[in-house]
Amino acid sequence: MRHTLTIFRKELKEILRDRRTLTVMLVIPLLIYPVLFAGISSFVQGQEEKADKEGLRVGLADTGEQEGFSVFIDGIPGIQQTLVSTDTAAIRQLIQGDSLDVVFYFPEGYTQALDSLQATGYRYYFTSTNNEFKTNQINTLSSSYQEHLTGLKLSELSVSPRILQPADAEAINLASQREQFGSVIGGIIPYFFIIFCLIGCMYPAMDLAAGEKERGTLETLLVAPATRMDIYLGKFLAVALSGFISAMAAIIGILIASRIISNGEGDMSGMMEMLNGLLEPLSVLSLLGILLPLNAFFAAITLMISIYARSFKEAQSMITPLMIVCIFPAIFGMLPGVELNMTTALVPILNVSLGAKEIIAGTIQPGPLALTYISLIAYAVVALMVSVRFFNDEKNIMKG
Repeated sequence: MRHTLTIFRKELKEILRDRRTLTVMLVIPLLIYPVLFAGISSFVQGQEEKADKEGLRVGLADTGEQEGFSVFIDGIPGIQQTLVSTDTAAIRQLIQGDSLDVVFYFPEGYTQALDSLQATGYRYYFTSTNNEFKTNQINTLSSSYQEHLTGLKLSELSVSPRILQPADAEAINLASQREQFGSVIGGIIPYFFIIFCLIGCMYPAMDLAAGEKERGTLETLLVAPATRMDIYLGKFLAVALSGFISAMAAIIGILIASRIISNGEGDMSGMMEMLNGLLEPLSVLSLLGILLPLNAFFAAITLMISIYARSFKEAQSMITPLMIVCIFPAIFGMLPGVELNMTTALVPILNVSLGAKEIIAGTIQPGPLALTYISLIAYAVVALMVSVRFFNDEKNIMKG
């Protein structure tokens, strides 16, 4: 055990000396969430302010049937109305050229059909890809106009608007805000944890195995007064700690992001306030706990591949596909309807994604969670045994 700790301290110093490894292991996961959430918050707020400042530029096709709608929008603040040609090509050019946000087209006979209570309709042209806030304003304007027309016709017929909604329905959502929010964003957070956990193990593993082969320092270590198992365990613990630190840095990054952005204004700050509640100490500890066996699994796998590889570059080319393979179950865990049960709890990486998602939502069940822990520990032990076997094989050690 003493030799294992000596090797561990030695390898840890090697990791901490490497700026690239430190950046990938600590700096990137620590900063990515604050930068990501702050960027999204700033962009959303900027788009909302831009939409409010510009107002809505409404075009009315000059068909002679637009007067009623013109009077309706005349009293709405922030709307600029312009009379335009009835030519469809000209309307398209105005919208696509960003001269107008929307053009309403009322066909011939529209007003007469309304007055005689006959079926009729109108069209409005817009581009939904430009600005979501503008699109919402346009659709809301059209809905408000239809409600206005409905009220007018019911008034003319001396009919109460209540006839359209004879009974009120009150929807009571029993899911807490935490459950609702966790079901939406809970799958995204573990995705980043899994990726950073793998990346945190990947670079140290490549450097401490394939890198040492390349530098010729592994042979020196093998003649030291320590068993092969001591050397392997020292390296394994250093790689595993690196992955764990990377995952913890990602969690700290989320906490920093939530603290900064929750002091702001707008919808994004409200969402981040809810995230503050989700990441309470018990949830954070549960998340870290579920990542521990996965981290050991990644450490064993990446170290095994690095031991087998002849050089750092070869190890990198062999481990990169592993990252791609790990991404798919992590993404699958984000899909709606995919839940942690006794079956999915046996699928590595997917069980972590789903388990973390339910921990964040506060809906985790003891049975599937326990099976997730057991299966992850089993996978980690198997990976560790295979990795040790690779390290004990002289062909792999002397390959280079």
